Amino acid sequence: MADRLLPEEPAVRRMAVATLVNTMGNGIFFTLSALYFTRIVGFSVVEVGTGLSIAAGIALFAGVPIGHLADLRGPREVQVALVLVIAALTGLLLLVTQWWQFVVVTSVIAVLDRGAGAVRGALIAGLVEGAGRATTKAYLRSVTNVGMTIGTGIAAVALHADTREAYLVVLYLDVASYVAAAALLARVPHVPPRPAGQGLAMLTALRDLPFVAVVVVSSVVTMQYWILELAIPLWVVNETEAPRWLVAVLMVINTVIVVVAQVAVARRVVTVDAAVRATFLAGLLFFAACAVFGLSGRVSAVLAATLLISGALLHVVGELAQASASFVLGFELPPEEAMGQYQGVWGMTFSISSFLAPTVIALLPLALGGVGWLLLGAILLGASVLTGPTVRWAVRSTESRRVVESPTRR
Repeated sequence: MADRLLPEEPAVRRMAVATLVNTMGNGIFFTLSALYFTRIVGFSVVEVGTGLSIAAGIALFAGVPIGHLADLRGPREVQVALVLVIAALTGLLLLVTQWWQFVVVTSVIAVLDRGAGAVRGALIAGLVEGAGRATTKAYLRSVTNVGMTIGTGIAAVALHADTREAYLVVLYLDVASYVAAAALLARVPHVPPRPAGQGLAMLTALRDLPFVAVVVVSSVVTMQYWILELAIPLWVVNETEAPRWLVAVLMVINTVIVVVAQVAVARRVVTVDAAVRATFLAGLLFFAACAVFGLSGRVSAVLAATLLISGALLHVVGELAQASASFVLGFELPPEEAMGQYQGVWGMTFSISSFLAPTVIALLPLALGGVGWLLLGAILLGASVLTGPTVRWAVRSTESRRVVESPTRR
């Protein structure tokens, strides 16, 4: 299993180990943080949710300037600095007692975390060439799933004790994971910044309309992640006869398949054309999965469970294809001289989908039942179909820009 998760290149292997350590901490934090701030600190659920929404909104465009900074200063150094500052702020977050303090600290963390995602992409691009970049992202995604799972298991200790002291001891392991990750990243080879005059202006990526169009379309397809995280738990509990514990089974199925198969799928999606085809295939699978999920309501418990597991299998295969395609497009469409800021814009796919998905899921499958599931599947399929034209537009734009710029650079 270790050979599957960790690539052969020593530099990328160090990144994978750093990712494993850091995501173990993230698994702890994501599992415990809402309970800590409501049960222990005393904030209401609405206060916590509102604070996180404010932070997410403030951080929406943060990846662009921070990614640009990585282009100018070198991604490894910027990444190490970001991780260390996030460690300090996470420790500070555990000391807040007022809601405004919670909003301020979580907002700064969200800004830096969004930037760290862009810088991570630039660091991968600096360490690996060609198709190896997408494969590296696949490795890191598999490692992330393992780390989050381990972190969730560690968090169970605090959940069992359910005391302030237990929460804090385990949550401070998250702080320690950031420090350890920074130490590991410091051992990754230096990636030189772009020479003066080679880089593009900081807002170039946001003014690149074809690339932004690909980001918007990809954001719609990326809503598929919230099917399992948000729609299925509420659907199973409220609309089906299936046992509630099946939600955990579906999560485990998804996690295990992603860990085992993501790299293998990514190795088969290595070109822009292959990424377009993989996205279309993913759209078909998401539509089929949504249709199957919609059939699981108002049937017997055994049939509902069978349909839910079948839908989960269709969904995770689509997820593997869509994620692999996203890795390729995120590295192949941006210009090399501005990889950091373009990674920042590409990272907005997740931010935009995070904003759209809860409302879409609430209005469609959770409100309309089977018909809503079909509509959700149609939206995902439609966006996957639009991926082809928008990507071709972006490729033509990139090729035209290179033709215009090449005489100047010679």
